[in-house]
Amino acid sequence: MTSPFPAFPVPGARILALTLLTAACLLPAASQARALGAQGNDFLYQVEPDDTLEQLARRYTLQAGHWPALQRLNQVDDPYRLPIGKVLRIPLSLIPEQPATAAVIHVSGRVTADGRPVQPGDILRTGQALRSAEDGSATLQLEDRSLLTLPSGTSLLLRRLKSFRGTGLTDTQIDIDQGTLESTVAPEDTGVGRFEVRTPATVTGVRGTRLRVHADASGSRHEVLHGRAAIEGTDRAERRLDLDRGAAYDTQGAFLGAHLLLPAPLDLALSPDGTRLDFTPVPQAAAYTIRVALDAEGTRLASSQQASGPGVRLAASGNPGPHYIFVRGIDALGIEGRDAVLVVDALRLTLTTRDGAPVLSAGGTSVMLD
Repeated sequence: MTSPFPAFPVPGARILALTLLTAACLLPAASQARALGAQGNDFLYQVEPDDTLEQLARRYTLQAGHWPALQRLNQVDDPYRLPIGKVLRIPLSLIPEQPATAAVIHVSGRVTADGRPVQPGDILRTGQALRSAEDGSATLQLEDRSLLTLPSGTSLLLRRLKSFRGTGLTDTQIDIDQGTLESTVAPEDTGVGRFEVRTPATVTGVRGTRLRVHADASGSRHEVLHGRAAIEGTDRAERRLDLDRGAAYDTQGAFLGAHLLLPAPLDLALSPDGTRLDFTPVPQAAAYTIRVALDAEGTRLASSQQASGPGVRLAASGNPGPHYIFVRGIDALGIEGRDAVLVVDALRLTLTTRDGAPVLSAGGTSVMLD
């Protein structure tokens, strides 16, 4: 089937590469040796005690005889005595791969794959195009248990779903045409093969981190919630993006600026009838994103909306059990900040008129549906 999205070109100075680098000094001792993801055409691996190039060649390329190529590429003097903590490059072209899939684990509202409705349990493959309507959202799980959440109004293409044969590491490339992708990559700390999110003007390489990527007619924004980033723009200069910072780019991939993420709003509270959300405004916030989820991680979305300030009327939810209300500020560049979370036992449905206004009782309160 022909994809409804254009294949975004990746080489050339117009393309911006964002490669997330988790500093070795920030990792716990047990995690010092791991698959670190990909950079360009190379897979990255951090050396652990007793590693040899022959062992690594056998593990990742399935051919021990590839060790001389690794020695030349990484300028290693002794293939049997590797510096602990050294980051080695292994060409992706040497690593055998096999097809992989993504499982749909949550759907709310209208979400389609290649124009057909999706539901939990569906299995998606390379080349499928997903769209979440204005009332829809979905969460996918990759084979390494990475979670990909599509809020409402998102269009993306699963450009590549593969895995490194025999390692449990995935090779994933996703094109976002419009909307947002929120990713939690390799949450079980097993390391990352390759995970890339592409917009028409940027390429974001991820390793073992939490990241948001937004794409729209004004360009793209990238927010790092865990980890560290190195960004190369159209001016070829490398810029580092640290934890709790976001960066913005225009439609041509030109760097617009990087900001510290806005702090989480304070004093979240619901009105007595449970339909209105209030909070203390965040200085420098131009708007707010408000999401209601069915889990504490915010991956099973029930609704999503933007507002100019407090006094937000929440979208109705008929789901039982606790709900998690996430609120974050948006700065002047469109970079979204840290989340504040309010947990409520349940959000009841409010009876409304055709134009969306609440139906009031004789006492002037909203009529709720049980």
